[in-house]
Amino acid sequence: MVPDGVNAADVIDVAFRRYDLALGGGLGRLAGKLFRIGHRGDLNELMLLGALAGTEMAMRDCGMKVAAGSGVAAAAEYYRSTALPLTPATNGAVARSADPACRG
Repeated sequence: MVPDGVNAADVIDVAFRRYDLALGGGLGRLAGKLFRIGHRGDLNELMLLGALAGTEMAMRDCGMKVAAGSGVAAAAEYYRSTALPLTPATNGAVARSADPACRG
């Protein structure tokens, strides 16, 4: 849902024309009140982070008070906290990580 005074159709338009990001609109009673991030085919976490970044930029361009990177950061932390644990690399070495708990 977008805040009062913002038309979701404007966010959708700016996202597409400025950032080449296609968002979906609200249907029926929700038209102009929300937008949707959808996909066709394959979509992974890193691709969704890009869509969130473009969405944040379009929202800011339309006057919404969104802290730059806040949605991307929240999603990245969620993905990081729920990702599968590291496993040994195929060559016998352990994959490196910035996490001190993973350093060997």
